[in-house]
Amino acid sequence: MAQAPKYTPNPVPSNPEDLPRYIFEELTKLQGALQENATTFVEVKHVEPIRKKQGDIVYADGSDFNHGSAGEGIYFVNAAGNYTKL
Repeated sequence: MAQAPKYTPNPVPSNPEDLPRYIFEELTKLQGALQENATTFVEVKHVEPIRKKQGDIVYADGSDFNHGSAGEGIYFVNAAGNYTKL
């Protein structure tokens, strides 16, 4: 199963003169991690998010996070603040 792109930062250099190169290299790594997967990845959630806002999209696992007993699937938060299964 595909995993979300991962980014792990390198240790920050102790010499302040090395910071510009460090920042450039870390931003390049971030760009690569974000471009790694050409499709949109929606992580499976096992618990309902604490905060939700209109337009949020979540993938409920259907067991631990089973909104309204509708089962596993992708949901979005509508204008009323309710999850709607897609």
